[in-house]
Amino acid sequence: MVNHDTVGVQAEHFRLGTFIRAHRTRILEDWEASVRRLPCTQGLSRPRLMDHLPDLLERIANVVDKVHTGGHGSLERMPEVHALERLDSGYDLDAVAEEYALLRACILQRYGEYVEAHGDSSMAVAMREVVSFNRTFDEAVSAAVSRYTRARERTLVALDRISEAALGAEELDAFLPRLLRVMLETTEAVDSVTLMLREGELLKVRASVGLEHGGAHDFSERVGEGFCGVIAAEQRPFELRSAATDPRVRDEALRARGTHALYGVPLMYGGEVIGVAHMGSRTAVEFSNEDKLLFRAMVSRATILIIQAWLSAREHAARAEAEERKQQLQLIIEQSSDAIIMADAQGVMRVFNTAAEQLHGFGFKEVPPSEWSGTYGLLTLDERPMKFEEVCLYRALQNEVVTEDRWKVRRLDGSVRTLIGTAAPLWRPDGSLAGAVLNARDETERLDREREQTETLALLDSLLATAPVGLAFLDPSLRFVRTNEALAEINGLSVDAHRGRTVEEVFGERAEWLVPLLRHVLETGEVYRGDEFSGCIAREPGALRHWVGDYFPVRARDGRMLGVGCVVVDVTERTLQEERLRQTAEFRERFLGVVSHDLRNPLNAILLSANGLLRTEGLPATHTKLARRIVTSAERMVRMIGELLDFTRGRLGGGIPIQPRPSNLRLLCNQVLEELESSHPGRELRLTAEGQFQGEWDPDRLAQLLGNLGKNALDYSPLGSSVDFSLHDEGEAVRVEVHNGGPPIPLDLLPNIFEPFRRAVSGDAHSTSGLGLGLFIVEQIAQAHGGTIGVHSTSDAGTCFTLRLPRKTHEAPPGASGASS
Repeated sequence: MVNHDTVGVQAEHFRLGTFIRAHRTRILEDWEASVRRLPCTQGLSRPRLMDHLPDLLERIANVVDKVHTGGHGSLERMPEVHALERLDSGYDLDAVAEEYALLRACILQRYGEYVEAHGDSSMAVAMREVVSFNRTFDEAVSAAVSRYTRARERTLVALDRISEAALGAEELDAFLPRLLRVMLETTEAVDSVTLMLREGELLKVRASVGLEHGGAHDFSERVGEGFCGVIAAEQRPFELRSAATDPRVRDEALRARGTHALYGVPLMYGGEVIGVAHMGSRTAVEFSNEDKLLFRAMVSRATILIIQAWLSAREHAARAEAEERKQQLQLIIEQSSDAIIMADAQGVMRVFNTAAEQLHGFGFKEVPPSEWSGTYGLLTLDERPMKFEEVCLYRALQNEVVTEDRWKVRRLDGSVRTLIGTAAPLWRPDGSLAGAVLNARDETERLDREREQTETLALLDSLLATAPVGLAFLDPSLRFVRTNEALAEINGLSVDAHRGRTVEEVFGERAEWLVPLLRHVLETGEVYRGDEFSGCIAREPGALRHWVGDYFPVRARDGRMLGVGCVVVDVTERTLQEERLRQTAEFRERFLGVVSHDLRNPLNAILLSANGLLRTEGLPATHTKLARRIVTSAERMVRMIGELLDFTRGRLGGGIPIQPRPSNLRLLCNQVLEELESSHPGRELRLTAEGQFQGEWDPDRLAQLLGNLGKNALDYSPLGSSVDFSLHDEGEAVRVEVHNGGPPIPLDLLPNIFEPFRRAVSGDAHSTSGLGLGLFIVEQIAQAHGGTIGVHSTSDAGTCFTLRLPRKTHEAPPGASGASS
C-alpha cells in the first residue's frame, strides 16, 4: 500500500518553487560566478549586483507555486530596481537580458540535477512546472526590458534637453538656470531644483529654480554641515522625507515653502566634490527610484557641462591673457624710450621700434645682416666704420650675451649719436635659435651733460679759488663738500680740513646759532640773507672784523634739494665807514639842536625889544618901519628854529612828542584857517565838514600840522585860486584833505616829498621861504598820533594831501616816537 502522505511529501520536495527557496543561496552563487564573466559587471560591488535577486527569486517561486495551489501568478508589480540599477551602472539592453538568461540557466540546471539525483516519475508535473517557470521568467525579462527601455528613453530625452539648454552658452550663469529648469520640468513631482558649487570649504548657491523668491541665491553652507554639506563630505546621495522640519535643512527658502521630499546628489569630478544639486517637492514625501536615477543622470551630465564651461572659461582667459601680454609687449616695445631692434635667426631685421627710428633718422625696413653697417651707419667710438662681426646684434646671433656695449651712429642728417646697449640671443622652447634682440639708449645728452658738469666743476673750483668772498657748499647732512680759501681763512681751518666735516665739527659751540638756520633753509627752501657776525682771523688776532652771511638752497634741475650754499662777505670797511657816517650825522644834528635852542634866547630879546619900540609913542615912522621889519624877520627865525628843533627831535629824540587831550577837529581847522587868512589877505580858504569830529589829539601839534599843509597849499597854488579843507567822518578815524590847484608836484619829487630839506619848486609858484622841513614835520606829527599822510598830484586834479587820524591817540612815553612808520 502506497503511503500517500509520504508520496505527497516527496512530491512537494520536487516542486520548483520549493526548490528555488531551498537552494536560493547555491543558485545565487552559481549565477554570480557566471555573471562576473560579463565585462559590465566588473565595477559593481556585490551588494549592487546581488541585493535585488533574493526578492526576485522569491517572487518567481510564488508565481510557480500557483501551478499547485491554483490561480494566476504575475510579476507585473515587481520593483523596477534591477533594471534601474543596471541602467544607472551603464548597462545596455543586451547585458540586462544576458543576466536574466544566466539566472534562468542556473536555476534549471540546478533543478535538473536535483530531480535526477532523487528520482521522480512525475515528469509531467515537472514539465508543467518548467513551462510555467519559463513563461514566468520570460515575463520577468520582458518587464525588466520594458522598464529599462522606458527609463533609458526618458533619460536620453532629458540629457538631450540639458545639452540643448547649454548649447551656445559658455558662461555658467547663462545656462545653469536653463539646465535646472529642464530638471524641474522633466520630473512631475519636482517643484524646486538648486545647484550649489564649492568654493574652498563653502558650498554657495550658483543657480536655483522654484526658490527665486526665497532668498536662495544668498544661501551658503560649510562642507560637513547641514544637508548639502553632509552630501559633499560623504560624497553620496542623500534623501529626506520632511525637509521643512528636519534640522539638517538650514536653507530657510526650503523650510518656508514647506518642502517634503528632498533628494541631493554630489557633483563629482576627478574624485573630488565640486558641488551639490538637490531637488525638492512640496507634494511628494518620497521620490521614485526612476526619478532619482533620472536626476542622478542629469546631474552627471550637468557636471560635465560645468567642467566644460570652466575649462572653456580658463581657455578664454588664457587666450585673453596671452593676447593682452602680446599687446602689452608691443606697447612696451613701441613706447619704450630705448631703441629696441630684433632680428630673426637669419639676421633679418623684424622689429624696429619708434625710438630706434628716431635714433637712426629713418623708418623700419627689412635689412639683411650684410647691409647692417652701411644701412645704419654704425661706427666705433673713434668713429671708424664698424665691421660686420663687431656689431653686437650679430654677436648675439652667435650665442653671445653682450652687455654695456658702446658705439656710435651716423644719422642721415650727418649728426653722430653715442649709444650704449645690450644684446642677447632669443631661444625657442625646443632650444633652437629664434633670433636676437638689441636694447639701446642714446647716451649723447648724458655724456654731454657729464662733460658740461666736469667743465662746470672746473669753473666752480676756479671761481672758489679766486673769489674775494667766502664760499661753501654743504650737503643735506650739513657736511662741507666744497670750501674756498677765503672762507677757510675766516674759519681758521684749511680747505682740506673742512671737506667731509659737519658744521658742529668745524665751529664747535659757535654752531649752535648756525645749524638751526641752515636746517631751516633746507626744510623751507627759503633764502636767508644779511646775518652779520664779528670775530678775528688767525693772521690778525687783535683786529675785530665783520662779515655778512647769506644762505640759500641748492637744487638739482629736477628740483631735488642738494644742500645749502653759503656766501660770506667781509664788511669790516663798510661797517667802519657806516659808523663814521653815523657819528658825523649825529654830531651835525645835535649841533643843530643846540644851536637852535641857544638862538631862541637872543631872538626872544630881539622880539621883545622890537615890540617895545613899536609900542613907544612918538616913534618916527622910519623907526617904526624898521622895528616892524625886525619883528617880522625875528618871527620867521623863530619858526625856522622851531622847525629845526622838531627836526632834531624827529631824528634823534625818537619822534615829535605829543600830549593828547579831548579836541574838536572842526573847531581846530576853523582857527587854523582864520590865522592863514589873516597872514594871507586876499586868498580864499574854504572848509567843508559833515559828521562828528571829536577825538583825543594834541591840538597844538595838529594846528601846526594843518597850518603847514595850508601854508604849503597857499605857497604852491596860483594867487587867485582857493585852498579847500574837507573833513570826513570814518567812524573810528577821521580823514582830512587839503586841496589846491596849480601845477602838479614833479613825479621825481613825489617819492621823497616828506623827506627833510625838500622843496617842490615849480615855475608857476610864487616865492616861498623856509628850510623845507614843513612836510617832514607834518609826517612826524601824523605818525606820533598813529596816523598816516599821503599826497596825490596831477595836472588835471591838482594836489591833494590826505591825512588819516585815529580818534584816540595814546600818549607816547618820553623818548619814544609815539608812532609807527
